[in-house]
Amino acid sequence: MVVCLVVVFSLYGRTLWGDFVFDDRGIVEHQNVLSFGKLPLVVTMPYFTEEAGLYRPTVLLSYALNFSIFGERPWGFHLINLLLYALCGWVLWLLVQKLFANNLLAYVSALLFLVLPIQSEAVANIVGRAEILALLFSLLALYEVAREKSDAFLIGVYFLLAMGSKETAIAAIPLAILIVWLKEKKLFNLAVWRQYFLPFLALITSGAVYFLLRFLVLGREYFMHVETSIVENQLKFVPYLERLATSLKIFFVIYLKKIAWPFELCSDYSFSQIETVRNFFSWPVLAGLAAVIFLLVGSLLFLKRWPAIAFGCAFLFFGFLPVSNWLLSIGTIAGERLAFFPSVGFCLILAQLLVWLTRIKTKKRRWIFESIFLIIFLALTGFYGWRSFVRGGDWLTEKKLFTSAVQCAPRSVLSRSNFGAAYYLEGDLANAKKELLAAQEIYGGYPKGINNLGLVYWKEGDNAKARELFLKALDFRFPFYGAYENLALVALGEGKTDEAREWLLKFYSGNKEVAEAYIRAVLEQKAVKP
Repeated sequence: MVVCLVVVFSLYGRTLWGDFVFDDRGIVEHQNVLSFGKLPLVVTMPYFTEEAGLYRPTVLLSYALNFSIFGERPWGFHLINLLLYALCGWVLWLLVQKLFANNLLAYVSALLFLVLPIQSEAVANIVGRAEILALLFSLLALYEVAREKSDAFLIGVYFLLAMGSKETAIAAIPLAILIVWLKEKKLFNLAVWRQYFLPFLALITSGAVYFLLRFLVLGREYFMHVETSIVENQLKFVPYLERLATSLKIFFVIYLKKIAWPFELCSDYSFSQIETVRNFFSWPVLAGLAAVIFLLVGSLLFLKRWPAIAFGCAFLFFGFLPVSNWLLSIGTIAGERLAFFPSVGFCLILAQLLVWLTRIKTKKRRWIFESIFLIIFLALTGFYGWRSFVRGGDWLTEKKLFTSAVQCAPRSVLSRSNFGAAYYLEGDLANAKKELLAAQEIYGGYPKGINNLGLVYWKEGDNAKARELFLKALDFRFPFYGAYENLALVALGEGKTDEAREWLLKFYSGNKEVAEAYIRAVLEQKAVKP
């Protein structure tokens, strides 16, 4: 565990000085709810919005714990992320050691996992905690299954906490079945079923409890449905075969490629950075399909001769399946944080290939192969560690994050809009307008980008154009409600208090006291500021 802590804090320690960035803002906005004094509300609320179709009480409870111990300071949130990440590495070491009785394989797998650069989004971005917790509790559940005497109660608790972190944890069920197969060397045997009846009953019961709670919290409409726009996931709006082809391409050229070769890592793949694929007969699609078939077949074919490779294939395949868009469309087209869970499989496969170098049977000069192993391992960990350190710095501030995003995703309406917003907050209206207009050229239906462009026109004194854009930002299926506040500020700047009151009542859901207090606070200032 000490080694894991040293590695993690060496690579990501500077994130303790990082801010709340991008999606992290949702945590701050719900601070009044996320407290231990409101536990019943925390465990029965959606993950911020019902429309997102997410129920993650474990993550929300961890945020409540953060606020209770460290207050609203971001360093406390980053600290917990780093500790949980190190814990993931340690539990992974325990699991690999328990399954394969190979210390070297366990050490190499855990260290590769901790230095893998694609993990940076899940670790350095506070909301990436959902990925970390889902994997951590899944690993704990799998470790308990792997023990000689499994504790069914602990398995159930761990799996419930994992599912309450992120739905990706459903992958733990097929992985648990594979662990039984690895342990017992057989599966379709009555004695085996009797031995593992209670552990699997615990898994199934915990899963059922999670889905029941999910149904009660989200309702029938959002139980298995996500409200998303073309900006976040364009695959939701194309025919299935087109979605499948594109997602297979993404699996190969983004996930597999960037896990192994971590260059051009990016926080944004939204519309229209990724072009949809209509033809299955293109090499990225075929390569993705071949990789999927290899992983699925390999998880069974290699089971007896190369069990670590088989388990790695299964971890990669089943870890990606819930977030792949292959079966159901999710809330995003792609995201490097989604590789966090399945990356365990890649690390295990790579670790086994490296360890084989030390097992080459030769009467003479065995030290040569051991030296080759050591050189390759040190080179890999050094290279991956350096890339992780560099990438972690991109998440320190929104300006750094948005700057890196617009460089790696110049065709994304989200990246260009966010970059423009960063310029706006610095008072650089010329560059803000340039980026926001570029975003409009990519796609004119992103409400937040439209709103931000309206803010620029307002600062320039063009109230008519600003009002037009604010109203447009509200005229979408997924409107940007902050435009109500901006319309109120425009009205107050023009001395139209009654109009401002109407907008604020809509913004504050009819709360007259809050609306009046807002108006009084603004009028006390000499100038109205966005």
